[in-house]
Amino acid sequence: MLINLLASLVLLLNYTILHAQSDEVTVIDTQHYSSVFGEIRNYRIFLPPGYHQHSEKKYPVIYYYHGWSQRYFGETYNKYAGIDQGEDNQGDNIRNFVASHEVIVVKPDGYNRSPQEDYYLRPYNVSPVETSRQFPLYFPELIKHVDGSYRTMADRNHRGISGLSMGGFMTFWIAGKYPHLVSAAGNFCGSPEFYVGPKDFPVEFKHADMYHNYGGVAVRLHYGDQDFIRGYHQDLNRTWTQTMDNYQFEIFEAEHTPCGLSEMFQFMLDTFEDPPASPIRWHHIDAYPTFDVWDYQVKSNRNLPGFTVLKNVDKQGFQSVVREFLPDGPSMPEVQLSITTPPLYQPKTPYTITTINPLTNSTNTTVIHSDNQGRLKMSLDGGTNHIGINTNQAPNISLASYALSNVGWAQKNQPIKLSLNLLNKGTSAAKNVTVSLIPTRKTTSVKTPKVTVTDIPAGEVVVISDPFTFEVEDDSTLDIVQFKLLMQTDHDQQWEEFLEIPVHRRAPLIQDFVVADGREFMVATAGDDTTSMMLGHGNGDGVVNPGESFVILVPHNGVFYRTQLYFNDRNLNPGNHHRRESDNWSSYDHVGGSAKYSIPLVASDCPAGSNIKLLAEYWLPNYPYHIIKKGELSITVEGHDQTPPVIRWVDFGADNTLQVKLFDGDKIASVQARLVNEKEPDQVFEFSLNHQETSDDNVAGDQFFSYQIPEQGFGLYKIQIIASDASGNRTAKNWPGSLVVR
Repeated sequence: MLINLLASLVLLLNYTILHAQSDEVTVIDTQHYSSVFGEIRNYRIFLPPGYHQHSEKKYPVIYYYHGWSQRYFGETYNKYAGIDQGEDNQGDNIRNFVASHEVIVVKPDGYNRSPQEDYYLRPYNVSPVETSRQFPLYFPELIKHVDGSYRTMADRNHRGISGLSMGGFMTFWIAGKYPHLVSAAGNFCGSPEFYVGPKDFPVEFKHADMYHNYGGVAVRLHYGDQDFIRGYHQDLNRTWTQTMDNYQFEIFEAEHTPCGLSEMFQFMLDTFEDPPASPIRWHHIDAYPTFDVWDYQVKSNRNLPGFTVLKNVDKQGFQSVVREFLPDGPSMPEVQLSITTPPLYQPKTPYTITTINPLTNSTNTTVIHSDNQGRLKMSLDGGTNHIGINTNQAPNISLASYALSNVGWAQKNQPIKLSLNLLNKGTSAAKNVTVSLIPTRKTTSVKTPKVTVTDIPAGEVVVISDPFTFEVEDDSTLDIVQFKLLMQTDHDQQWEEFLEIPVHRRAPLIQDFVVADGREFMVATAGDDTTSMMLGHGNGDGVVNPGESFVILVPHNGVFYRTQLYFNDRNLNPGNHHRRESDNWSSYDHVGGSAKYSIPLVASDCPAGSNIKLLAEYWLPNYPYHIIKKGELSITVEGHDQTPPVIRWVDFGADNTLQVKLFDGDKIASVQARLVNEKEPDQVFEFSLNHQETSDDNVAGDQFFSYQIPEQGFGLYKIQIIASDASGNRTAKNWPGSLVVR
């Protein structure tokens, strides 16, 4: 009885407070149980005037993600950018905006610690990924809770997301991950990249690579002309302004603050009045092994860092690949993908599925029946796959790849010849296909705008023999150019895709450089520091040999800088096997970005005397900026392959399957494993892992080997991997740790 009375008093008190504030903004700090996190989560909600008087009225919602050292209730003792109410942000704050606009604003808590742990200022579990909390995965649950608890207009057309600094990073990440849930995204001074994703295998997530993720979303960036992150914002703008028609930005006289908040929120309300349509054809990149987007369900067994990339997804098919890194990292064909479509198709109906991998020149045709709802479920590997979903005898044309035929990389103010490879994932040949290359920005001109391909047989890849020619103006504000590729036949069949090509300004010649091919060097790191590192893999003599991987070092003021390399040479990265690493600058500029450096691999069959041209890029510190330096150089390959394979990683699954990934400029001839029982060293067994030609490991050339160990009874084993390539080079390595073998 007493408990019921107290509960009634609490409800009465709440009602009194709400009723008293019915003509003003109501600010409520509350919480709910999150099944995603398995804990109580807090949030603050701003309800507009009249919310409690007009019980039938519904409101659009803006979600706002706070920045570093902030919480849902405001700022902590590190005050730098208050946003909530009163005099925060010189009065341009959430409460004052809600007071004059019919909108609900929700401010979730990004805190990433349990109550018993020491207080921690870094929110959202990014850079570093320290806990199992995945804040993007929480967003759909938060939406469902808010829509179920308050009178919201519960659809993507009336839902937006915004945030400051680290919250700005989250804004772009979440909006790109869930374009089917929001129609507007507004970032205040957000960091450009962080390490994100699953705790055991995080990835470096860079917004500049994600421009394809925002179909159907209006996107905006605000930053200050004195913001310490502004150099990275300029980097982003050189890409996004060229690749996204739905992106805009504004620079304010401000530092690292939520500058122009009212303008940003008004941009969102204007978007809600005329929301962008859901795209008919879309692209998506995701850091998680399993995700949903636009009602497609994607699952995989990936347990290593990587990205699942979907392109040109529509009812007629899509492209898929799993990459180690973006934008052009090696594919991961060892990953198993499962993709289930929305109910777009006739229920219980057979569909012809054509899968083409242009890198391996393989074509596979199967028949899949849709389920009772009209969904199709397809099983794929993580390689580069073009999938055609065919309902009749018709062609289905797509871009397979492109190549620059007269240059090593695209430069401004230079004629560039572009060769295209087209494929037909349909069930009949395409005749007399007119291919048009249309630039999407005025900075690019096409001198050969159209070519005709007489025949593209079903299931085949065709190289367009007559290349296009284009030229880019010498405009320092862009790093990439975009084209619309229009393909059409005489029978009114038409396909449309977009193609993006990185471009560079003309660079000076670099004559003073060093090749690191398995040597230790003192190099620049973290912006303003140095460290000693072993770089490359080879004999360490400073001369590039077949089979080696190397890093180009450029000296500046007595310090070596690692370089990112651009090139167009078949002798480098055979089979697209290559590596790229990052030099994180967070300790220097407190942003989260990193300078990248390449570790190209020389093909084992590269002829001695081959001259390879490279464009090298590296960063120099000039706080708060990073100066991007570029220069051209050439290397000469000498000798022959004497470099043994590199064992990239070893993984052991719950089903007793041992997996080994290698890195070598030649074909892998054999991989053996030797297991020794830790408690009974006399118990030793050896076996060969499957070659790529066998049915158990059937992606040729992927340098991935596996073997399912027969049950031995529970035991801990030490493991040694022995690998040899076709040139006779051999490596043996004791892998750290122990295997639990059943």
